[in-house]
Amino acid sequence: MEELLRQLTTLVQGLVDDMSVLKQDMQTVKQKLGQLEQRVDKLEQRMDKQEEELRWLKEQMKENTEMIKVIRDNQLEQRSIQDGMRHEIASLRGEMAGIREQMATKEDISLIHQRLDYQLGRIARVEEEMHLLKKVD
Repeated sequence: MEELLRQLTTLVQGLVDDMSVLKQDMQTVKQKLGQLEQRVDKLEQRMDKQEEELRWLKEQMKENTEMIKVIRDNQLEQRSIQDGMRHEIASLRGEMAGIREQMATKEDISLIHQRLDYQLGRIARVEEEMHLLKKVD
């Protein structure tokens, strides 16, 4: 019986040792599990930050798209205004060409008046000479 008691004691001692090792293993597992939980928490925080950044980027992209649309519409409007201005400038150039033609006609008239004045001066001299010749006769 003593032998049996010793065997039993040895078995119990082996079980106690096994339990101690098991306890240590469990604590190691708990530590690793705690570390894993911390890492998961950090990952969740990073994911939350990335989701927030993604929301911000989506909002910014939406605003940028709206601004681009407004700029494009403004550009189309500016092109239309420029086209209108080009047509107006072409029209003004045509009017200016007509005015220049009229001005050239006025210059021609001025030259004609000068010629007329010259011719009238000659006629007046000839008449005066004729008048003088008639008096002499």
